[in-house]
Amino acid sequence: MQLADDFWRLAHDDVSGKSRLNGRAAGLGLAAALLAELAWAGKINASDGRLWVVNKAPPADVLGHTVLEQLVAQPQHTTVRIWLDFLAHDAVDQVAQRLWRAGHVRRKESRRLLRPNGVRWVPVDWNQAHWPAARLSLQLRDQAPMSQADAFLAGLAAATGLDEDLLLDAPTASRGYLRHLIATTAPPLRELLTQAQAAVGESVLAYRT
Repeated sequence: MQLADDFWRLAHDDVSGKSRLNGRAAGLGLAAALLAELAWAGKINASDGRLWVVNKAPPADVLGHTVLEQLVAQPQHTTVRIWLDFLAHDAVDQVAQRLWRAGHVRRKESRRLLRPNGVRWVPVDWNQAHWPAARLSLQLRDQAPMSQADAFLAGLAAATGLDEDLLLDAPTASRGYLRHLIATTAPPLRELLTQAQAAVGESVLAYRT
């Protein structure tokens, strides 16, 4: 279950690949999604602000394997926030490279005068890139039953500020439905959502002050 791939698509323009979030929020959201992939696979658990490994057997996914190895190698770090902060530094690029290896994005370099060249990861297929946002938006508007994976993605969109796009012109009841989804998400995933939202909120506050 590669939740981070779909969140990357939510957080980036489906044509240009330009980020819809500031770098910190995008990184934290993707860090939470990567940890959620491990929780989904039964590799880690999270509760009361803490995170721990419950199964050291590596997952098949290369990126998931790397993240799990980091958790196992540093057992002294047990708080969710520490791992969100650590993984957020390069989560955007790491997930983009996973998408690139799968053929879902292409690398585009831009040359800038007197500044380092920039890199953007551009979606190859618009329908594939747009589908997570379209799917979540439709389900929220219709208050349709959601899988745990989609409920987590919707909650992560809310935690990072992307819910305004998903709920644009949606009925008021849709926002209540989103809150209900978040409240009833599986406990380890809900803990990741709570910690990600707090971290994003603190980063916004720090920027404003």
